[in-house]
Amino acid sequence: MNEYRIAQDNGRNGEATTIRAEINLGLKKGYDGFLQEKAEVIAFLKDSYKTAVAEKRNYIPVGIQQTEIVYAYQTDNGPFADAEPALTLFSDKNPLYAMESDDEWKAAVEKLAAELATKFQQFRVYVSYIPVEVKIFQKQG
Repeated sequence: MNEYRIAQDNGRNGEATTIRAEINLGLKKGYDGFLQEKAEVIAFLKDSYKTAVAEKRNYIPVGIQQTEIVYAYQTDNGPFADAEPALTLFSDKNPLYAMESDDEWKAAVEKLAAELATKFQQFRVYVSYIPVEVKIFQKQG
């Protein structure tokens, strides 16, 4: 007998076609600055989330994957290529708890991306949206 079934909460079903947001965040300040640590990003997010909870505001919970960004650009001395450690922060719009519209949720994701870019002094931060099917399973009984 399977103990896990699709979750039900807030009168909502834990199975939906929804959207995933991915924020691609480099860990080097600008192109020439020193490297920042994943732990600094996590600490920033935790502080931001605690503030949101204390103020009874929503926040975008994220998973984090370590990645590398590889890029090139033209300099006075010719083409230059480099790579830097990065993080991909990802979040699916939760069918149980994200009560806002897709546009409102995207606005919250983009606000988070802008806050991260400002805090970690990024020239650019990329946000992608991907359609996903989400199934949230919950232990029964």
